[in-house]
Amino acid sequence: MGNPERHEVNGDATQESNGSNARERADVLPENDPTAEGPTEEVPAEHAAEGVGGNETGTEAVDLEELLGHLEVKGSHIQELCEELAAAKLVAAEARAQAEASQLRVGDLEEEREEIKERLRAFEEEERKRRRRRERQDRRVTRLERESERREAEIRRLEDLLEERETKAEDYKRELQGLLSSKDAALEDALRRVEGLQYDLEERENEAAGLRATAEKLRAEIDLEYELRRRIAEPENRLRAGIDLFNESEHLQTISSISKSLGQPEIHVTLENGNEPLVILTFTWPDITWRVYAANPGLAVEEPRVYLQGTGEDFFGRDSKPSNARIGPGGRIFLGL
Repeated sequence: MGNPERHEVNGDATQESNGSNARERADVLPENDPTAEGPTEEVPAEHAAEGVGGNETGTEAVDLEELLGHLEVKGSHIQELCEELAAAKLVAAEARAQAEASQLRVGDLEEEREEIKERLRAFEEEERKRRRRRERQDRRVTRLERESERREAEIRRLEDLLEERETKAEDYKRELQGLLSSKDAALEDALRRVEGLQYDLEERENEAAGLRATAEKLRAEIDLEYELRRRIAEPENRLRAGIDLFNESEHLQTISSISKSLGQPEIHVTLENGNEPLVILTFTWPDITWRVYAANPGLAVEEPRVYLQGTGEDFFGRDSKPSNARIGPGGRIFLGL
């Protein structure tokens, strides 16, 4: 890319050079040019009287014609120099305009490059946020899967232990039946052993009953967790659970304080997309401000379960959503109008 200052300097230098050459050609005449216009010498009177040099009138006419021809040649040469100077000025002006256009184009390209860089940084930041959210969800799912596998393994272990105790009890019963069929001489001894075995069996049965109760308790906990998950999976129940979380959070006091100054807001509650969607609570004070909160009513969720997702005073581009919740007694949020 050319430098406009350099073109301008070169153009001025060319113009000065052409002007100097033109002045030199116009001002300098050959010293020995017989047609050059020079000082007119006075002719002595005696030479004029004697008639030296021929006819004076004819000589002056010839000199005047030669002088006029020489002046015409010089005028043509000066005209050519002026035309060359005008052409040089035109070339310099075109070069200067091209340089200015190039500078404007470079500025536009640099601004466009900065805009592209800014958009790329925004896309990269959004991708990092999505990756972090996906990693957190994967960790929660993995933790729940490990917990479920651990509880299933514990149930299987208890069932195996119960089955082992029942097998031992059956073995004791078979042994008892064998003793009953033994000789009469060993009857008393067998009876004593039966009593001991019965006592041991009762203890083992009590232990087995305790294991059954533990297994039933674990099954009840798993069934309760499953029922809670099933109930929370229903959209309306999940909405109510998210609202309950918000009512128990410190953000409820913030909404109450703002409402005292700006009046009752319009409240819209909805669910995000996904298997375990967040509950989104949008509070709008028309033409004043808005606040958006997210609540996660999942069972195994790390804090914070309720957090501010966005706020602002610019309503441009925001969709107006109808209210489906209200502020009730005690400043708590209730679903429905």
